[in-house]
Amino acid sequence: MSVPYHTKMARSNHLYKLTDDGLIVGGAILFPDKDKLNVGRIFVSPEHFRKGYGIYMMQEIEAMFSDAKEFTLDTPIWNVRTNAFYSKLGYTEARRDNEFIYYFKKHE
Repeated sequence: MSVPYHTKMARSNHLYKLTDDGLIVGGAILFPDKDKLNVGRIFVSPEHFRKGYGIYMMQEIEAMFSDAKEFTLDTPIWNVRTNAFYSKLGYTEARRDNEFIYYFKKHE
């Protein structure tokens, strides 16, 4: 993803950042739509991988959008790490195509 894309997402209020002691360690691009939330992307700086930031971020996203009845997202088929991550968090595969697996999670 490019700097212009992230700038556009920030200006349209879709970009959220995760900080720790003032340092940006990750972020998310979120698209709320009525009673659904599409998690367009979450990201954590590589030097902060495997420290729990991804799980924390997803839990905070779900709490921030507690009115959403469904969360959706997708991730590349080839990315074994992210596919395992979303499954671990309770996301269910809805469908797949040649490039992506599409997940959803119902929120009660």
